[in-house]
Amino acid sequence: MRFVADAMLGKLAKRLRLLGHDVLYDAALSDNDIIRLSLEQDRIILTRDTGLATRPLAQRHLFIASDQVDVQLRQVLAAFPAVTAPAPFTRCSVCNGVLSPLDKEDARDRVPDHVLRTASVFFQCRACERVYWEGSHVRNMAGIVRRTKGPAP
Repeated sequence: MRFVADAMLGKLAKRLRLLGHDVLYDAALSDNDIIRLSLEQDRIILTRDTGLATRPLAQRHLFIASDQVDVQLRQVLAAFPAVTAPAPFTRCSVCNGVLSPLDKEDARDRVPDHVLRTASVFFQCRACERVYWEGSHVRNMAGIVRRTKGPAP
Protein backbone atom coordinates (compact mmCIF):
# COMPACT_ATOMS: atom_id res chain seq x y z
CA MET A 1 0.00 0.00 0.00
CA ARG A 2 1.37 3.36 -1.01
CA PHE A 3 0.22 6.72 0.31
CA VAL A 4 0.45 10.43 -0.39
CA ALA A 5 -0.19 12.71 2.60
CA ASP A 6 -1.40 16.30 2.58
CA ALA A 7 0.39 19.23 4.24
CA MET A 8 -1.39 18.72 7.57
CA LEU A 9 0.00 15.20 8.06
CA GLY A 10 3.78 15.55 8.20
CA LYS A 11 4.16 13.76 11.55
CA LEU A 12 1.91 10.94 10.39
CA ALA A 13 3.94 10.57 7.18
CA LYS A 14 7.14 10.29 9.20
CA ARG A 15 5.66 7.67 11.54
CA LEU A 16 4.35 5.59 8.65
CA ARG A 17 7.75 5.79 6.96
CA LEU A 18 9.45 4.58 10.15
CA LEU A 19 7.09 1.61 10.07
CA GLY A 20 8.26 0.94 6.49
CA HIS A 21 5.33 2.36 4.51
CA ASP A 22 5.88 4.23 1.24
CA VAL A 23 4.48 7.72 1.95
CA LEU A 24 4.98 10.74 -0.29
CA TYR A 25 4.84 13.97 1.68
CA ASP A 26 5.83 17.51 0.86
CA ALA A 27 4.07 20.41 2.55
CA ALA A 28 4.41 22.39 -0.69
CA LEU A 29 2.28 19.94 -2.71
CA SER A 30 -0.99 21.46 -3.90
CA ASP A 31 -4.25 19.53 -3.81
CA ASN A 32 -3.93 19.06 -7.58
CA ASP A 33 -0.41 17.65 -7.14
CA ILE A 34 -1.64 15.22 -4.49
CA ILE A 35 -4.49 14.02 -6.70
CA ARG A 36 -2.16 13.68 -9.70
CA LEU A 37 0.37 11.64 -7.70
CA SER A 38 -2.40 9.48 -6.31
CA LEU A 39 -3.72 8.67 -9.78
CA GLU A 40 -0.36 8.31 -11.52
CA GLN A 41 1.29 6.20 -8.81
CA ASP A 42 -1.73 4.33 -7.44
CA ARG A 43 -1.48 5.92 -3.97
CA ILE A 44 -4.11 6.36 -1.27
CA ILE A 45 -4.56 10.01 -0.28
CA LEU A 46 -4.29 10.68 3.46
CA THR A 47 -5.91 14.01 4.26
CA ARG A 48 -7.43 16.20 6.95
CA ASP A 49 -8.67 18.61 4.28
CA THR A 50 -12.42 18.21 3.71
CA GLY A 51 -12.15 20.14 0.46
CA LEU A 52 -9.59 17.70 -0.92
CA ALA A 53 -11.54 14.69 0.36
CA THR A 54 -14.66 15.75 -1.55
CA ARG A 55 -12.93 16.27 -4.91
CA PRO A 56 -14.24 13.77 -7.50
CA LEU A 57 -10.76 12.60 -8.55
CA ALA A 58 -9.73 12.04 -4.92
CA GLN A 59 -12.04 9.08 -4.39
CA ARG A 60 -9.22 6.87 -3.09
CA HIS A 61 -8.63 8.69 0.16
CA LEU A 62 -8.77 8.25 3.89
CA PHE A 63 -10.01 11.26 5.80
CA ILE A 64 -7.98 11.49 8.99
CA ALA A 65 -10.31 12.45 11.82
CA SER A 66 -7.90 13.31 14.63
CA ASP A 67 -5.17 15.88 15.02
CA GLN A 68 -3.24 13.56 17.39
CA VAL A 69 -0.56 11.60 15.54
CA ASP A 70 -0.91 8.38 17.59
CA VAL A 71 -4.65 8.29 16.88
CA GLN A 72 -4.00 9.10 13.22
CA LEU A 73 -1.57 6.21 12.96
CA ARG A 74 -4.04 3.79 14.55
CA GLN A 75 -6.72 4.97 12.12
CA VAL A 76 -4.54 4.34 9.06
CA LEU A 77 -3.40 0.92 10.27
CA ALA A 78 -6.99 -0.06 11.14
CA ALA A 79 -8.31 1.14 7.78
CA PHE A 80 -5.97 -1.19 5.88
CA PRO A 81 -5.70 -4.32 8.07
CA ALA A 82 -5.17 -6.67 5.12
CA VAL A 83 -2.04 -4.84 4.06
CA THR A 84 1.06 -6.81 4.92
CA ALA A 85 3.12 -4.74 7.30
CA PRO A 86 6.40 -3.76 5.69
CA ALA A 87 9.62 -4.10 7.63
CA PRO A 88 10.17 -1.13 9.94
CA PHE A 89 13.21 1.09 9.46
CA THR A 90 13.49 0.37 5.74
CA ARG A 91 12.58 3.89 4.55
CA CYS A 92 14.09 7.28 5.22
CA SER A 93 11.84 9.16 7.61
CA VAL A 94 12.79 12.45 5.93
CA CYS A 95 12.56 11.78 2.18
CA ASN A 96 10.86 8.35 1.89
CA GLY A 97 13.88 6.82 0.12
CA VAL A 98 14.79 3.17 0.60
CA LEU A 99 17.51 2.37 3.13
CA SER A 100 20.46 0.15 2.26
CA PRO A 101 23.08 -1.39 4.55
CA LEU A 102 26.20 0.72 5.04
CA ASP A 103 29.56 -0.65 6.21
CA LYS A 104 30.71 0.74 9.53
CA GLU A 105 33.93 1.92 7.90
CA ASP A 106 31.93 3.89 5.31
CA ALA A 107 29.94 5.52 8.13
CA ARG A 108 33.10 6.60 9.96
CA ASP A 109 33.20 10.23 8.77
CA ARG A 110 29.44 10.60 8.65
CA VAL A 111 28.35 9.89 12.23
CA PRO A 112 29.42 11.24 15.64
CA ASP A 113 32.35 9.43 17.29
CA HIS A 114 30.23 8.09 20.16
CA VAL A 115 27.84 6.53 17.62
CA LEU A 116 30.71 4.87 15.80
CA ARG A 117 31.91 3.41 19.11
CA THR A 118 28.49 2.14 20.23
CA ALA A 119 26.64 1.15 17.05
CA SER A 120 27.52 -1.72 14.79
CA VAL A 121 24.79 -1.62 12.13
CA PHE A 122 24.33 1.33 9.79
CA PHE A 123 22.01 2.16 6.90
CA GLN A 124 22.05 4.88 4.28
CA CYS A 125 19.16 6.39 2.34
CA ARG A 126 19.63 5.74 -1.37
CA ALA A 127 17.97 9.07 -2.21
CA CYS A 128 19.24 11.71 0.24
CA GLU A 129 22.21 9.72 1.62
CA ARG A 130 21.31 10.30 5.28
CA VAL A 131 22.91 7.73 7.58
CA TYR A 132 20.85 5.83 10.16
CA TRP A 133 21.87 3.51 13.00
CA GLU A 134 20.13 1.66 15.78
CA GLY A 135 19.76 4.06 18.67
CA SER A 136 17.12 5.55 20.91
CA HIS A 137 14.80 6.09 17.93
CA VAL A 138 14.44 2.31 17.64
CA ARG A 139 13.30 2.08 21.26
CA ASN A 140 11.00 5.07 20.72
CA MET A 141 9.52 3.45 17.63
CA ALA A 142 8.89 0.22 19.55
CA GLY A 143 6.81 2.32 21.96
CA ILE A 144 4.93 3.85 19.06
CA VAL A 145 4.17 0.41 17.65
CA ARG A 146 2.86 -0.71 21.06
CA ARG A 147 0.65 2.37 21.30
CA THR A 148 -0.82 1.74 17.84
CA LYS A 149 -2.27 -1.53 19.11
CA GLY A 150 -4.98 0.49 20.87
CA PRO A 151 -8.48 0.99 19.45
CA ALA A 152 -8.84 2.97 16.25
CA PRO A 153 -11.23 5.90 16.08
